[in-house]
Amino acid sequence: MKIVLVDDEKVIVEGIKFIINRYIPECTVVGAAYNGLEGVKIIHKLKPDIVITDIRMPQADGLEMINRLKEKGSQSKFILLSGYTEFEYARRGLNLGVLSYINKPVEEEELQACVYQAMEAIRDEKAKSREVDDLKQNIHSRMQERALRDILDMGSDNIDLMEESLEIAQFQTEGSWFACIILEFDSNNDALKESGLQLVYALVDQALGQFRAVHRFRYSATQIAMVVSQGSPIGYADLVRSMHRLKEEVYLQTEWTMTVGIGTVQKRAAGISQSFEEARYALSYKVVKGANAVIEYPEITNQSGRSQPVSEEMIAKLEAALDNVNEKECLGIIREIFRMMEAESSMNPKDIQLQCLNILLASIRKMSFQQLQQNDFLGRHILSLEGMSKFRTMEFLEEWMTEVIRRIIQFKLEHNIPKKKDIIAEVKEYVKAHYNEPITLADLSARFFISPYYLSQFFKQKTGETYVNFLTQIRIGKAKELLEKSDFKVYEICQMVGYSDTQHFARVFEKLTGSKPREYRKNSLIE
Repeated sequence: MKIVLVDDEKVIVEGIKFIINRYIPECTVVGAAYNGLEGVKIIHKLKPDIVITDIRMPQADGLEMINRLKEKGSQSKFILLSGYTEFEYARRGLNLGVLSYINKPVEEEELQACVYQAMEAIRDEKAKSREVDDLKQNIHSRMQERALRDILDMGSDNIDLMEESLEIAQFQTEGSWFACIILEFDSNNDALKESGLQLVYALVDQALGQFRAVHRFRYSATQIAMVVSQGSPIGYADLVRSMHRLKEEVYLQTEWTMTVGIGTVQKRAAGISQSFEEARYALSYKVVKGANAVIEYPEITNQSGRSQPVSEEMIAKLEAALDNVNEKECLGIIREIFRMMEAESSMNPKDIQLQCLNILLASIRKMSFQQLQQNDFLGRHILSLEGMSKFRTMEFLEEWMTEVIRRIIQFKLEHNIPKKKDIIAEVKEYVKAHYNEPITLADLSARFFISPYYLSQFFKQKTGETYVNFLTQIRIGKAKELLEKSDFKVYEICQMVGYSDTQHFARVFEKLTGSKPREYRKNSLIE
């Protein structure tokens, strides 16, 4: 630690300096002054941890010097030296926060004891300061994660709420470019435990260190979501290379495998949700690309456009039959599709395989990768696509597809997945009952046995709004009711309806109602 000595007697300064150098190796004397005014200047400049100062000095005494330094915000610990034993000096020193008072002539043991006492006090203060800083950072990180979840799940059509969330997350959006990535860990419960999570975060920061900012957090039980931002265009090829390096480094250090979905680069912050939807969609192609792959959204969109896909009408019929667990109807649709492909003389084997791929994706796109892995047949044959690649005749390929459909239906029955019902109505009912809990899209997808990407798209398709908007409306509606009919304070209502940040709650409330919570309560009482 750094020490500055202040005394108008040079011999005393040299003597104390000798004692410190010889007996207190943890400290270094970095400067000395010989009057109070000179002491103010050198201490303010060097910012030592400890100051040992005489009281009686010309121009400004030790107590006056300490007072001036305190006014300037000095955090140094002060030890007073004096040849006087007057109580008034000690009392004034204590009022100024002086730690110790030593009588001259200075004894080695007493000086050591006082310096070590000051050092211990400094260490304690730094430890407490670190605890406070860590707590503040933890609170900020949690608020930022909640805001990011809202941004990623709300969709790109609600600019107002998105800007509100971006403000909370303290994103630098002006002139920024963004891209979203999802990491999904394969069948490893240790990967996203706290210790594993911190290791992955460290590897993420290392792999993406060239970008201005990387926000990463646990998105679901097996997934980490990332938002990369930069003040200049993000090179997509650089991003992809970084993800390959990350995947290899994670495996090298942990032997954990993971699959990566990468959305496109967006110039505006409003495109963050779009990029995340793309990353989620890219990740759904894990069933095609296999586990431990880096899947780029532009790559799969280019691939899907190379030949005429199975018609949307036929896909919808197959999905409906699967929803109703109607094996007979499902197999009839498969036969119909294959007869159509046989009638198309211009189709080559690659085209046929792509058609089968479309059927396969339609059959399982509502199921998560983890659900597929629970079934040995689906895990081995669908996830590796070995069945599709090894058959060279339409007859055998149709048999294989038929068996896949049978196994999917069997899986649904074994896991007591009921026949088709209004899943969105059930989601809405669940949200209405649990609006005060931290409900995320990932939580809902796990609860209702449906993939997050499909749920997000289907909810918007059926209701015309994102589930985040729906949840917000429910929460603010309940808040209005509590403001009108209860005596709960605003911060209590904020927590009761599922918000942790009172200012965020107040801003969202004002945007949806046109008035602040307190104003709304006051107006409702007048009416």
